[in-house]
Amino acid sequence: MSDLGLRMDSEQSEPRSRRRGKDDGSRGGRRGRGRKKKNRSGCAVSLALVIVLAILGGGGYWAYGFLKDRFGPPPDYSGSGSGSLVVEIKPGWATPQMANELKRVGVTKSVEAFTKVAREDKDQRASKIQPGAYTMAKHMSAKSAFEILVNPKNKKDFILRPGLRSSQVFESLAKSLNVPKEKVEAAAKDPSLGLPDYANGNIEGFLFPASYIAAPGMDPLVVLKDMVGRAVKEYDKVGLAAKAQAMNKKPYDLIIIASLVEAEGKTTDDKGKVAQVIYNRLGKNMSLGLDSTVNYYLGKSNIQLTNKELNDASNPYNTRVKKGLPPGPIGNPSKAAIDAALAPPSGNLLYFVTVDPIVGTTKFTDSDAKFQEFKAELAKWIKEHPTP
Repeated sequence: MSDLGLRMDSEQSEPRSRRRGKDDGSRGGRRGRGRKKKNRSGCAVSLALVIVLAILGGGGYWAYGFLKDRFGPPPDYSGSGSGSLVVEIKPGWATPQMANELKRVGVTKSVEAFTKVAREDKDQRASKIQPGAYTMAKHMSAKSAFEILVNPKNKKDFILRPGLRSSQVFESLAKSLNVPKEKVEAAAKDPSLGLPDYANGNIEGFLFPASYIAAPGMDPLVVLKDMVGRAVKEYDKVGLAAKAQAMNKKPYDLIIIASLVEAEGKTTDDKGKVAQVIYNRLGKNMSLGLDSTVNYYLGKSNIQLTNKELNDASNPYNTRVKKGLPPGPIGNPSKAAIDAALAPPSGNLLYFVTVDPIVGTTKFTDSDAKFQEFKAELAKWIKEHPTP
C-alpha cells in the first residue's frame, strides 16, 4: 500500500468532529474563533478564582469593595448631615428629578439612594412631596432627606397678603430670609427685577399677592423677581395695557387706582364701589380725599389723622388737597382690586365712609348730606373706641 493510502485510511478512521477541527485549523477559519471563546470563558473563571483566592488569602477588603461596587446597595451617607442649605423643589418634578437635585447640591451621595428610599416607602409618600423651598443639610442619608421632603411643615413659604406696602413686604421677607432689611431694599432697586418700563423703577404695586418660595439662605433678589414676574404675568393676562388704552389712561394709572381700591375696599363688592367713586370723582375734577394716601406717605395706618397731616400740601400723596391720582401705587393690589379698576360698575357714587373700621362696614352715597351723616357715624365710633 502506498503512503497515500495509509494517510487516507488513517484520516478516515478518525471521528468526523476531530477531522473537521483539523481541516478548519488548516484553513485558518473556525478553529481560531473557538479558541477566543474558550479564552474568554477562561478569563471569567480566572477572575472569579482570583476573587475567591483573594478572600481566602487575606485580600478580603479589596474583594469586598469589588463586589459591593457591583452588587451592593447604592452609595449613601449616614445620619442627618451637617450645615444648612436651601433646596428648591420645582413644580411638576418627579422623584428622579428631585433625586438629581439633591445629589447636585450635595445633600445625598447618589441619585440611586434617594430613588430607592422613595420606591420602597410603604406609604408611597414621594408623590405627595410639594414644590417649595426646604432647609436641609449637607451629606444627609437618603432616608433623612426623604423624611424632610415628605413633611409639608418643612416647606418654607412666604405669603404676600393683598394690600401690603412694599416696605412691609421687605421687612417680612428679610425675617424669612434671615437677612438685613437693607439687603432686600437694595435688591428692590436692581435693574434686573423685570419691572415694565411704565413702572419707572418703582416696585410698589408689582409685588403680586400670592405664596412664594422663600427660605433662609435664599437671595432676596431671586424672591423679588418671582413676585414681580408674577405681577407682570397677571397684568398681561387681564390685558392691562390694552384696557388702559381703551380707557384713555396709562397702564401705571390703573395700577395706582387698583392699589387705592385695595386699601379702601374691604369686600369684593366694596372694591367695585370704591373704583366707581374714584372714577366719578376724577371725571368731575374733584380731589379723591383719601386718608389712605396720606397715611402711605407718612408710613402710618391711622384711622384718624391730625388736621395738620390732612392739610399738608407738601405731601405729594395728599389727595385731600391735591387733585388727580397720587404719584404712584400705595400698596400691592389683589386680582379683585385689579378687576375692579379695569371694569368698575356703572353708577353715580361719589362718597364713602368706613363707619366701623374693625368690622369693615363701609357706606356709599352720591349725596353730600348722606356723606356728612356717615362722617358723624364714624366720629361716634371713634369716640366709643378711643385709641389706647
